[in-house]
Amino acid sequence: MTGDKDDQSKTSCNRCGSCCKQGGPALHTRDLDLVLSGKLHFEDLITVRRGELALQPLTDLPQPVIKEFIKLKGQGNDWCCRFYDHQASACTIYAQRPVACGLLDCTRPDELLAIAGRDLLSRFDLLAADDSLLPLVKLHEEHCPCPQLSKLADRLVADKEDTLEQLTRRVNLDLAVRSKAAREFVLSVDRELFYFGRPLFQLMQPLGFTVTETMQGLVLHYSPT
Repeated sequence: MTGDKDDQSKTSCNRCGSCCKQGGPALHTRDLDLVLSGKLHFEDLITVRRGELALQPLTDLPQPVIKEFIKLKGQGNDWCCRFYDHQASACTIYAQRPVACGLLDCTRPDELLAIAGRDLLSRFDLLAADDSLLPLVKLHEEHCPCPQLSKLADRLVADKEDTLEQLTRRVNLDLAVRSKAAREFVLSVDRELFYFGRPLFQLMQPLGFTVTETMQGLVLHYSPT
């Protein structure tokens, strides 16, 4: 939850839900058992890859992601934590909530800030060595890494045509790998977001990128926001 004048006078949580609506928490190593025991499933998680832009706890300013992590998904197209019940203003997994949720107190943020960015789980901490999708995940990470989104504007200024061409190839390869996974492993969209994160073209849209679909695949365009 971001700070405002009303927050300064608060002395305890009033169950406003602002923190939950801002987004589900990142998972830490202490949350590993929640997944291994089946309390959380891959369908509940999304991978945030290195190079993406993401909000830091208790801030509203996106920062470049230095190291991949996983977090709880949102609700539909909304980042609001999937386990937040709007009608009851309550968490539906409160007894098994991740460690960050247990530490989150907008009146006393120091405990949460102390673990921010530390001991985070990645998908590779959760994937079994014999997971049939693991080789494809590794191939995808090698050939379709997320570009450093915070630096794309500078690259485009230096050489727009070449940069767009490179990004277009990567965007289409990213989609090709996802299509292969869906086709050969009957991978649902929910599980895809854990295994591969969000599609690259979607990550780039807020930065001024648009796409058109052609017979040869997607074509990427850029107009500064």
